[in-house]
Amino acid sequence: MSSELDPPQAGEAYSLYFQEEAVIRQAETMIGKLDEVSDGVRTLADAYRLGYRETARLVRISDRMQLDLHEANRTLTAQAEDLKRLNGTLRKEIERREQLEQELRRIASVDELTGTHTRRHLLELAEHEQRRSARHGKGLVVLMMDLDHFKRINDRFGHAAGDQLLRDFGALLRSSLRKGDIAGRFGGEEFLAVLPETDLDTAEAIANRLCDRVREGRTQWTGQFLSVTVSIGLAGTDGDEPLDRAISRADQALYEAKSAGRDRVLVARSGPG
Repeated sequence: MSSELDPPQAGEAYSLYFQEEAVIRQAETMIGKLDEVSDGVRTLADAYRLGYRETARLVRISDRMQLDLHEANRTLTAQAEDLKRLNGTLRKEIERREQLEQELRRIASVDELTGTHTRRHLLELAEHEQRRSARHGKGLVVLMMDLDHFKRINDRFGHAAGDQLLRDFGALLRSSLRKGDIAGRFGGEEFLAVLPETDLDTAEAIANRLCDRVREGRTQWTGQFLSVTVSIGLAGTDGDEPLDRAISRADQALYEAKSAGRDRVLVARSGPG
C-alpha cells in the first residue's frame, strides 16, 4: 500500500493529464467565448456610437430644417402681406380708373353746362332710335329749339348770366320730356330733341307746353329776374328718312318760326323730298 508521497502509477498519471487537458481546453473555449462576447460588446458599442452620431447628425439636420422652414414661413408671410397690400393698391387703382373712365364717358356724353346730352352723343342716340324706328316701322319726331334774343342777354348782363339761362333751360327741357325722349345741346343756345314713337300732334302739344313753361319761367340774376322765350321747329319722319334730313327740315321750321315772330312752335308737315 502506497503513501501520499508515492508517485502516481502510469495509468493514473495518464488519466490526470487528460483531465487537466480537458479543463484547459474547456477554459480556452470559455476564454474564446468571452472573446466573442467581448467582440460582440465592442461591435454593439461601436454600432451604438455610430447610431448616436447619426442620430445627432439627423437631429442637427432636423433643427436646421426647422429653422429653414420657420424662415421660409416668415418669408412667405411677409410676401403674402406684401401681395395683400399690392392687391389692395391694385384694386384701388382699378376702381380709380373705372371712376375716371365713367367720368370721361360722362364728360363725353353730358353737356357740363346744361346737363343734357352733348351734340355728338345726342346724334349717336338719335341715329340708334332712327334705325330702331325703321326696323319696327314706327316714326319719330325731331324738335329743333333756339332761345330767342339770347345774344341780348349776353350783351346786357354778361356771359355768366347767359350760362345761367342755359342751365335753367336745360333743366326745364329735361323735365318737360317723357322717359325715352332724347335731348341735347346742339350748339350755343340751340337744342335738339328726338321723340321716338311719337306722332306730330303729340309732339306739337309737348313743344307748346315747353314754350309756355319757358315764357313763364324766370331766372334770378344779381337781384333781378331774366326772362327768355324759345322758338321750336318740328319735323316728323317715318323712319326711312335719313336723320340729317329730318333735322334739316326741323331746322327750317325753326327758322320760319323765328321769322314769324319767335316764341312759337312751327311744324314742318311735308315729308322728305
